[in-house]
Amino acid sequence: FYLISLSPPALLLSLSVFRRLYISLFPPLSLPISQKHVPNIALLGSGGGERAAVGMLGSLHQLVQDNLLGSLLYMCGVSGTTWCMSTLYSDPSLSLSERCDEVIKRLKGPTVGLSKVVAWLKLRKEQNQDFNLTDFWGAFIASYFMKEVSIYAHRTIIKPYPIYSGVISDNFPPLFSVGVWFEMTPHESGFSGLGAFVPTSCLGSQFEGGIVREKRKEMDMVLLQGGECKRGMQTHANVRAHTLTHQFIVCLLLLCRYLWDRMASKEKIHLVDAGLKINSPYPPVLRTSREVDLIISLDFSEGDPFETVFSAKQYADELKLPFPPVKESVRKEKEHPQDCYVFEGRRPEEPTIMHMPLFNLRNCQGLEKYTTFQQHYDVSEIEHLLKKAKDNMRNNRDRILGQILLAVKRRKNRKSVAQ
Repeated sequence: FYLISLSPPALLLSLSVFRRLYISLFPPLSLPISQKHVPNIALLGSGGGERAAVGMLGSLHQLVQDNLLGSLLYMCGVSGTTWCMSTLYSDPSLSLSERCDEVIKRLKGPTVGLSKVVAWLKLRKEQNQDFNLTDFWGAFIASYFMKEVSIYAHRTIIKPYPIYSGVISDNFPPLFSVGVWFEMTPHESGFSGLGAFVPTSCLGSQFEGGIVREKRKEMDMVLLQGGECKRGMQTHANVRAHTLTHQFIVCLLLLCRYLWDRMASKEKIHLVDAGLKINSPYPPVLRTSREVDLIISLDFSEGDPFETVFSAKQYADELKLPFPPVKESVRKEKEHPQDCYVFEGRRPEEPTIMHMPLFNLRNCQGLEKYTTFQQHYDVSEIEHLLKKAKDNMRNNRDRILGQILLAVKRRKNRKSVAQ
């Protein structure tokens, strides 16, 4: 494992994002901006089964229509939204907007034939000695809901940059959140809280002393749609902490040693649906090295629309990470939420969060039938849910644009403080 203070793909992406952001947003408003002041913006999609997958597609489609997709640096998902993401990013020859149209068209079509699914499973068994129930579940999700199988990861620089999440299935006490959340990107995979990663191309291989002892075939993205991975990692890594107070460094090192000793005694690390811990992928974008200025959180949850925000705040508090204040009084609106809430960062290093529940006062009529656990939606239901998700983004376009402009100011302040 190794520590990464800055994500290299993010640096490469920033030039492209800067150009698109400048062209689409700032010239019409006559606002000059330099490269170093371009804000880092992350789009989060919560879990919620097929409802979340379709809702994410509709939201992305509207961002394209509003010329805002190019402003995003990261896109993160858990559970249902990863079904959508892994499908969207499967063809590097197409732009995300083109792929989005293609996936929407496929969703309205027939499911994948059983013979094709069986053929994929047979091939998977021949190529992978860790063949297990996860393969069956991933193939089912991909073929039944997303109407596609055989989706492989690729190293092409992608924008927005995708981040997938899982959590360790062992029952760690809440204090040990630092070593529970596991993130996967096209280039690196590892523990968000610890800052310890391996190249994603080696995910599933065996490690010892930080060296690959047995290289295995790269993971098929279909497994992300299954919601669980079981990957062998034999590790004896030394983890160094930095940019924290001295007292927290000592506590973190003790915790890291406990976690690594525990993990090193096992041949495999078992990952399950990250939505079981926090139903929205906040941990990866809260890494201070990513310097995220604005988080657009799309909540497709069926229950309390604020649970993800308060869970993320608890996670940030445990790890001493910057997080904006969230008033407890907002919980009073959980039965009748607004379509958008803004939790503003007080300091330059604190991100601002735009929290957008799909189920809200303005957009909720007819959505109660879209439960998390049900058979896949028919064409009319998909079209209705897509429209509702698009409406939600369109209704808040001006607010998103306004927060992007404020994020530019915070980025300037962040750089000024750093200097």
